[in-house]
Amino acid sequence: MPRPPRTVGDDIHYHIILRCNNKERLLCNTEDFEDFLFLLGQTKKEYLFRLYNYELLNSHIHLMISTHLGNYIDQIMHSLCFKYAKKYNKRHGRSGHVWAHRYRSRLILDDAHGIACLRYQNRNAFSAGIVERPDQWPWSGYKFYAFGEENKLLESHPSYLSLCEDSKKRRNLYQRLVAAPIPSDKAKSVFEGRSAGESSRFLMAVQQTRRLIEKLQ
Repeated sequence: MPRPPRTVGDDIHYHIILRCNNKERLLCNTEDFEDFLFLLGQTKKEYLFRLYNYELLNSHIHLMISTHLGNYIDQIMHSLCFKYAKKYNKRHGRSGHVWAHRYRSRLILDDAHGIACLRYQNRNAFSAGIVERPDQWPWSGYKFYAFGEENKLLESHPSYLSLCEDSKKRRNLYQRLVAAPIPSDKAKSVFEGRSAGESSRFLMAVQQTRRLIEKLQ
C-alpha cells in the first residue's frame, strides 16, 4: 500500500519523530548530539522554519517545528537527515543508513494538542529511565520552558504561552505539568502512532493533559 502524502504548506505545526536505523543507539556521545544541534541550527537558517522544541535521545529524536515562506517539511527534513548522516558516517568511519525510515510527522491540531505534545517530548528521557528528573537531560528544550534558560535555537510555542500571562507562573506551571503523571503516560506510542490524530487513545491523552492543567492552575 502506498504511503499517504504528507500535509505540507505554510504555518503548519508538526511533531517530528526521527528514529535511528534498526533501533540502534547511534547517538552515543556528546559530539553526536552537538553535531545534530549544529546542523539543526544551520537548516533552520536556510529554510526559515520555527523550532519550538527538541528532545534528542540515543536511538531517536523528537522535534516540534512550524513551516513558513514556502519551505516545506519534506525539504527541511531531507536536508537535515542527509547532512547529519553524511557527517556522522564520516566521523565514525562507517557507511550505510543512519535513519531507520522516512521520518514520521504528526500535525499539531490546536493548543491542547500542542501542550500535550510538548509535555510528552520533554518527559521522554525521564520516562525512559535515563534520568531521574527532566532537567538532568541536556539534549532537550525542557529548561528553556521550565526555567527560562536561554536557547538560541528555540522560541516558545503558542500553546505554552497560552498557559499563563505571567512568565514566572507559566514556568512554574510547566514544571509541575511535566512532573505530574497522567494515565496515558504509560502508553508510550500514543503520540507516535501512524494515526495519532484520529486515535481515541490520542484524544484521551490530550483530554487528560487538559484536565491536569486545570487542576494545577
